Amino acid sequence: MLIQKHLHLSRSSPDGEGGQQLLYKVNHYGLSAISRPQEELSQIHWEVEIIKYHKTKAVQFDICHDTELAKKTLIFRNDSSLNEFLEKAFNYFKELGVLEGIIQKE
Repeated sequence: MLIQKHLHLSRSSPDGEGGQQLLYKVNHYGLSAISRPQEELSQIHWEVEIIKYHKTKAVQFDICHDTELAKKTLIFRNDSSLNEFLEKAFNYFKELGVLEGIIQKE
């Protein structure tokens, strides 16, 4: 089971290919984790993108491949490895939010 902390939204994958999408959010950054249906149980995996949310009430975001966390789509083969990455990402997003706050004050 995946971590529920910072879970912003859980929904069917919006691209119409089936599967489940989980959106996590910390400050203006987050993660999109999608698990698509597979023929074999052993093939199940999570596709993860780092995202940056728009400053709107609606759930809008852009994929963000310019962070130190990831420069591309990440693949996790099981929940435990994704959970480990989520914890690291949450800490990174918190630090990034503090740094952005300092820059805005200057």
